Amino acid sequence: MRQCSQAQIPKPRKKGRYPLYGLWALCVLLAFLLLAGCTEEAVPPGEKPEAPGVLIEYSRTGGIAGVMDYAVVFSDGWVVYNSIHHGTGGFYLGARDMELLRGLIRDADIPGLLDSYPAPVPGADYYAYRIIVGNRTISTETTGIPAPLVPVITTMDELISRHGPPP
Repeated sequence: MRQCSQAQIPKPRKKGRYPLYGLWALCVLLAFLLLAGCTEEAVPPGEKPEAPGVLIEYSRTGGIAGVMDYAVVFSDGWVVYNSIHHGTGGFYLGARDMELLRGLIRDADIPGLLDSYPAPVPGADYYAYRIIVGNRTISTETTGIPAPLVPVITTMDELISRHGPPP
């Protein structure tokens, strides 16, 4: 049988402040976690803020440069976008731009358009567009875009280019 020297025998722990210190730290941490959600002001009962609706959802893909642009314009003027060439971000449209966009969408008569407008002749470098307004989704391609949608598409392309970082 092997003999143990005095140095190898574990010494019993003295009762002291260390276990209480760990318990105290755990209690403080638990208190912070419980109170973390209590710092925001509550909305008065019956006054829940309305989430903004989506005015238009827009995407453009394809082209010779391999474009992939996507943007959503909310009814409160907030726009979020994701673009291969312009990055990802968000910005607010002013009242004038929002009124212009609303007018273009209204003038396009979205409910009266077909669901799809393909290009009359296929092309390798055409853009494919998808526009969603309300419960209507319209898909189209370069050279197949109906005249009422041209201003909407042009404006959406310009918004992404103007507000995104330079390529």
